[in-house]
Amino acid sequence: MSSYQKSFRPWSIRTQILLAVNLTLGVALFALLAVQYEREMNEAVALKHAGLDDEAIAIHAATSHLLHEHGPNAVQGYIESVCDKMQDSWSPQHFIAVRLRDGAVYTAGIGERSDELVTALEAASQVGAHRADFDDRTFVAGEHSGNGISVYASESLSNIRRSIRREGLMQVAVPGLLGLLAAGIVNIVLLRMVNSPLKRLLETVEQISSGHLGAEARSYGSREMQDLSRAVNSMSRSLMKHDEDRRAQMARARDIQQHLLPRQQHIPGLRTAHLFEPADEVAGDYYDFVRLPDHAWLICVADVTGHGVPAAMGAAMLKTLLLIAAEESHFSLVSILQQINRRFAAAILPGNFATMFLAKWQPNSSVLSWASAGHDSGILLAKSGRVDQLPSSGLPLGIDTNADWEEHSVELCIGDRILLYSDGATETRSPAGELLGRQRLVSWYSQYTDQSPDHTLVELSRALSEYRGDYPQNDDLTFVALECSPVTQFADAASESSQAICMPSG
Repeated sequence: MSSYQKSFRPWSIRTQILLAVNLTLGVALFALLAVQYEREMNEAVALKHAGLDDEAIAIHAATSHLLHEHGPNAVQGYIESVCDKMQDSWSPQHFIAVRLRDGAVYTAGIGERSDELVTALEAASQVGAHRADFDDRTFVAGEHSGNGISVYASESLSNIRRSIRREGLMQVAVPGLLGLLAAGIVNIVLLRMVNSPLKRLLETVEQISSGHLGAEARSYGSREMQDLSRAVNSMSRSLMKHDEDRRAQMARARDIQQHLLPRQQHIPGLRTAHLFEPADEVAGDYYDFVRLPDHAWLICVADVTGHGVPAAMGAAMLKTLLLIAAEESHFSLVSILQQINRRFAAAILPGNFATMFLAKWQPNSSVLSWASAGHDSGILLAKSGRVDQLPSSGLPLGIDTNADWEEHSVELCIGDRILLYSDGATETRSPAGELLGRQRLVSWYSQYTDQSPDHTLVELSRALSEYRGDYPQNDDLTFVALECSPVTQFADAASESSQAICMPSG
């Protein structure tokens, strides 16, 4: 026997298992994290593209308004201000271009060779691409065209990746840590041959992940498995406690929001009913009735972008701003909207906005005046059966601090009815994905001319639920129904003046 054979000692089984398993898991984990990191980056870029599309839509709307109200010279200043805000925050290579029907081009963000970049963005848009190559760089582009105006909002792909790289690394760090924990568990199983206890423990974890918070694992004979069992049980109890706290907080938030909404409001000359169905625990929709010192009433329906807690915060902000503006604006609808818009735009995050239908009811003259900040048109159903609309008269709130609106008015007759609503109604989808749309809503509403406002809303809610079927409610839903009635009737029978139908989710 050679001296080499005498001196050579093979590795122990323990060492070989640890090396084989950990090396395999290490390579697999690295590959998984690399794939996940790239997926996170691609999803973030896709989200940025969606944001650029939304930005292009908002700029397109603002440009249309500026061209109509102030002329082409205002467009350049506006897009430069938008671009400056983006560059000051996290988009140093942000670029905006606007091309008008007459060929005029306005750009902001890149001074040199901007015309060539506009050409590249237009070429990419024509072939349906979301990216354009320019000067050894790739730009992610959002585009919106219509009414002779084309708007392009873009950002350098390298800058987008650089800005989200840290967040992407943080997002893959958690799976990485979980992978290391899994590797440790696998080593224990293979070395100590404890497959059955691990399987039972896995069943407990699956119960917790499926929502059975508070489920606990049994005790085990080995110290390592016992420690792991205690950790899982501690996690389960902690998750249950946090979930209970979250539910209590959301219930409290729902109660607060319900408290902010009007209840039994007795408006002379109007029978009213309102329906409120949040998509989540709380909603971004808001409606209100505010009595003015001159005995007129403000009637408001608003919709903040999104839903859930962020949108609900915006809705609460709108209520506060409406009450303040109503006291300071001498009861002019346009001035109220202007004050709300300036303060709302200063408080919300960039890219967020809200629509608002604001009306003023004068019982003595039966005149309803309104101004609408980008809100869905109200439906006016005359006693004679004629159907008219109360259209939008300006931009949504939070887009342009200098936005302006037009005020319209109509004299109502006894029996005339009005339906105000949020876009959660018209954007309700059937199980096949078909939108409800305004025409179908008008048709449904016209069927209940002989019903009281509260009964009408109950029927509309039932019809929407049947139309939606098993398809989830993806947006907040609000209805406000008004019916013109004799003023003296409501002085004698105030108890019938308002019916609230509030249906929070859950």
